[in-house]
Amino acid sequence: MTPPVIYTTDDGCFDCDSCGDSLRFKSEQAQKQITIAVHSIICIVPKDNRGETVYSLLYLRNDAENERLLLDSILLVALPRQLSNHLCAQLPPHLCFSGSRRGSMDIIVSTTSGTGTGASFFNNILRPLLSHLGVTEYDVHETQSTQTITELCHAKFIPRARERLQQTILLLSGDGGLTDIIDAFHSTLESLIVPPTIALIPTGTGNAMANSLGLLAYPTTGLVALLRGTPANIPTFAADFSPGARYIIDEGRQRVPISRKPMSDYGHPRVYGGVVASWGMHAALVADSDTVEYRRFGADRFKLAAKEILYPSDGTEPHKFRGAVTLFKWDDQTKSRREDLLSRNEHMYVLASLVSSLEKDFMISPLSRPLDGRLWMVHFGPISPSSVMQVMTSAYQKGQHVGDESVFYDEIEGFRIELDELDERWRRICIDGKIIAVETGGWVEVHKDPKRLLNILLLKSFPPSMQ
Repeated sequence: MTPPVIYTTDDGCFDCDSCGDSLRFKSEQAQKQITIAVHSIICIVPKDNRGETVYSLLYLRNDAENERLLLDSILLVALPRQLSNHLCAQLPPHLCFSGSRRGSMDIIVSTTSGTGTGASFFNNILRPLLSHLGVTEYDVHETQSTQTITELCHAKFIPRARERLQQTILLLSGDGGLTDIIDAFHSTLESLIVPPTIALIPTGTGNAMANSLGLLAYPTTGLVALLRGTPANIPTFAADFSPGARYIIDEGRQRVPISRKPMSDYGHPRVYGGVVASWGMHAALVADSDTVEYRRFGADRFKLAAKEILYPSDGTEPHKFRGAVTLFKWDDQTKSRREDLLSRNEHMYVLASLVSSLEKDFMISPLSRPLDGRLWMVHFGPISPSSVMQVMTSAYQKGQHVGDESVFYDEIEGFRIELDELDERWRRICIDGKIIAVETGGWVEVHKDPKRLLNILLLKSFPPSMQ
């Protein structure tokens, strides 16, 4: 049997160049040398090699020929001082369910999120990584329809939660998959003794939650969070709708009831979310771009749809969304909630967010902090298409749009919209990327939800500091 090639840290191997920090390793045995970027390293795992301890360095390697990332590894004779914080000497509790510790781990692979990279990521990176770590006991679920994750929650995850079992859910998805879990749990349970822990591996288009948590800082960040992250509660909001509201699915071709939902105190259907609730331009562009044709452009699909909304192909002016918008705010003096009706009845952008960034670099709420539970409203009325584009461009510049005099930006407890639109196209509401059509004369009311039924792994800093 050929002995494994074992590397040692090359003297003076620490480089700082235009590509980022990297380390060089050499093997006198095989006369090989390799350079690995620090940001591509996932972890270092101690291994036994014929009675001697060596270290397996696991990292992501770019397969340029096939335009994909792969998991790769090398063996090290010793742990480099610079990488001591990458050492994974033992599994975190959320990955360890053997022996007397009751619990389970499930992996959900969304096959339609983003450009459909979830299955490839699982096969080429996540599954071999878990194998290196010795994690073998888990169930894998590939989504078969838009209802797969919701059905899994009701058939498997929620019953386990009621039994007070530990659960870890590795979610390879965009915001939609996370929202399905949030909505299912909050629609069914009032409280949990042991909230399931979700490890989000972002494979969607916008990935608002992942971007806001910093999970897309580098390709490895989501995996590092899986190993080093700390569970934190996911704040949510509840959206109540008038009785005739319906989900829009199948690229806008079908309308389905908001089923399996509890009724609010007033007997209306309710939907839960954890990212964003919007009406106006944002909801319209998300709805219009939710097609196979648009999705092939990745995150650029939102920009393409926005251009069509602002510059209609028929040459008309952009639509002015009509409705009464009321903001709910907390009054520190009276220690109660107050209602502020916006003076205008025409709007362009009405969006409330629990997160900071809706996509890479698109910082919609610069004052938001990861999972702080604060809800922020971004609003502006009808302005010229060029002005809208300028506002949106400023959002890509670290959220500078909130300083524009045409933009209202403030913390709220919730809001209510009473729509005054005949055409259904302008009565679409976006809840975490899902689109709901409100009936003529209908309304939507959103408010923060106090329950905390789910955890997500939050990485407090990345990369681990160089020692």
